[in-house]
Amino acid sequence: MTMDARKVYNGIVLLTGYLQRLYVFENIHHQLNLPHDSERIQKVKELFDDTLAMLPIFEQAKELAPTQVNKLKSVTNEVESLMASYFKDEPVSFQEKLAYVGSSLYAEQHVNLGIIRLGKVFQVEVNRDFEMRTKFYEERTKFIDTIVSLIKKNQQIEDKAMEIIESWYTNVKNNKENILNDLKLINTLIGF
Repeated sequence: MTMDARKVYNGIVLLTGYLQRLYVFENIHHQLNLPHDSERIQKVKELFDDTLAMLPIFEQAKELAPTQVNKLKSVTNEVESLMASYFKDEPVSFQEKLAYVGSSLYAEQHVNLGIIRLGKVFQVEVNRDFEMRTKFYEERTKFIDTIVSLIKKNQQIEDKAMEIIESWYTNVKNNKENILNDLKLINTLIGF
């Protein structure tokens, strides 16, 4: 239970957070019949599943085998490549904004839960803010799911709901550099 093991765990959680982001983004595009690449969503899902499968093993061993390090490096490189085309130039449709917002919220929720899990695995105290954010993310991801469902059913979306999505999208857009820069932390945390 060294500090390095916690850093590595945090790096894997962050990596799976980016995979969650990419998966939800592609999935919303797929659900709303927006232009998307079916092979890309399948690739992201496979990377996500493979990486998530490493967490229980790491929780027990508190270290990575060389093959796992190589696999995580490979996945990180693929995520960097996939994220290079994540942000598109304006103008962006409402449905595309919904995909950005939904993917960001689901990614943040995933990382938040991962940090809470880190605290339990390593028996360290985690800032209480993470526990308090759980309900925050649950409510927002349910809201996104509801909006996606309404669009799929060709039902009207209330103006207030559209304003909320617009506001959240502006936040995502304004954090573009942070989102892309945080991706570089994975290498440092895992130790590539």
